[in-house]
Amino acid sequence: LHCELEHLREMALLELEHDPVTGVFNREAMLSILFRETDRVQRLRGALCVVLVGVDDFGHWQKQLGTESCDVLLREIAIRTGQMLRSYDLLGRMGRDEFLIALPGCSTINAVMLAERLRMDVFGEPFAVCDRRGEGLLVRLSASFGITASRGRSPVVVLREAEGALELAKAGGPDSIRCAGELPQ
Repeated sequence: LHCELEHLREMALLELEHDPVTGVFNREAMLSILFRETDRVQRLRGALCVVLVGVDDFGHWQKQLGTESCDVLLREIAIRTGQMLRSYDLLGRMGRDEFLIALPGCSTINAVMLAERLRMDVFGEPFAVCDRRGEGLLVRLSASFGITASRGRSPVVVLREAEGALELAKAGGPDSIRCAGELPQ
């Protein structure tokens, strides 16, 4: 009985912390983790970068394919992205079409290099999904990336900065990468 209760408690905790569509951390869990990681960065004087990934034109695909197929796309994005991360990197879904990657011990330059690899390896290959009629098709997606370094600052400030960088990236066109504090080109 005790083992069964412990198992049920663990399952409930998993459901509370993970996005039901993609299986990665949800927004609340990512914010909680970012606060913990920021404390570690301050204590150890280490590095922490965050990459906010926004799928370009996701609303268009939602209208074209429907929710079910778009959920498949989001799951596949999460799987492909997760395969490119180190075991201690963190991945969470922050909104409908946005993912946040927290990179402990990572410099801004390395975060930009990761964004480049994600752009090529995750979004460079088409995604197999079914349309509303159930017919299989290949969909090419792109994403924009907003990057910022924590420098021990509040996760709320860092996240706001990453959101600003992502807005600049999206304004620059699909497949753009911008770092916070960088002047628009």
